[in-house]
Amino acid sequence: MDVNVKPTYEDLEKRIKQLEKEAAAAKIARHQSARTSSILHATLESTADGIIVVDLKGRVLSFNRRFQEICDISDEAMKSIDDNQILAHFMELVQGPDGFIEKVQKIYDNPDEEVYDYVEFEDGRIFERVSLPQRLGGRTVGRVWNFRDITEFKRSEKELQETLKILRRALGGTIQAIALTVEKKDPYTAGHQQRVSDLARAIATELRLPKQTIDGIRLAGSIHDIGKNCVPADILSKPGKLTEHEFGIIKTHPEVGFEILRGIRFPWPIAKAVLQHHERMDGSGYPAGLKGDSIIIDARVIAVADVVEAISSHRPYRPALGTSVAVHEITKGRGVIYDADAVDACMKLLNEKQFRFRFSNWNYGPG
Repeated sequence: MDVNVKPTYEDLEKRIKQLEKEAAAAKIARHQSARTSSILHATLESTADGIIVVDLKGRVLSFNRRFQEICDISDEAMKSIDDNQILAHFMELVQGPDGFIEKVQKIYDNPDEEVYDYVEFEDGRIFERVSLPQRLGGRTVGRVWNFRDITEFKRSEKELQETLKILRRALGGTIQAIALTVEKKDPYTAGHQQRVSDLARAIATELRLPKQTIDGIRLAGSIHDIGKNCVPADILSKPGKLTEHEFGIIKTHPEVGFEILRGIRFPWPIAKAVLQHHERMDGSGYPAGLKGDSIIIDARVIAVADVVEAISSHRPYRPALGTSVAVHEITKGRGVIYDADAVDACMKLLNEKQFRFRFSNWNYGPG
């Protein structure tokens, strides 16, 4: 029995219409693809960054003109150049080519790694390098390299850092000048603030505090008694025991110092450290009777250094007692009136690291 399998006219007509629809859809898709490609190309060329796209083996797939400009490669050379030649050319441009190629190889060995770093060229240019994996359907198929010229930014940053150094040195000089005003009025304690500053900085360093904090402690220590400028000289230099009234006047110097310094916009809490350097961990200090962590670390460190220096040095009412007596005092008060960590650091400096105060005519160490 014969079966007629020949397509009918209607079937052919349907098939033609279907093909026409598919062709129209394909044309639209090609148009959209071309439009998208054009937009991407325009975007790629309009950016100020140098961009190059490679496959997983490092073969060059695409690049923009800015990348050519960065590498100083002509159009003709770029058309014929391969990835190895580009890499070799880059090695001629960068500082530390061995480290550069080692980093590139590490990146290719880890195709999913995202990289953000800097590349310095021999001619002084500095580029921020960003390397990201190119993914398609959840699979890594290549890598996009982006190079942004940040030379001027880095230069400005360096100039700013230099300016900040100059300003900090000037600020330090101003603080030292302020410190001298106290010592001119109270010759018996000449050098006291600087020696407290030296020991406080050493304690802070031993505690591994941040550099910014160490700098603040050093400077606060060098002017912690600035409020004594408002204390009568005859009280400061009195050889005998102070009366209760006289001691009350002496006890105002942290608050006076705070009032003098509070209007200066230091990048450190210097005014607060000066205000709190006679506070004690158990609340027995002055002027506010603060306790524990209510006292900033700057003041806690300066408090220990202040006591050790004061006991070790000559005073109008007594000769120097030496650091052995000072060590006994801070050991007895460790964790009670003095910060335990600051005491431990100070003990280590005095007993193990041979810290010495810098006196004008002699040195004091342990004992």
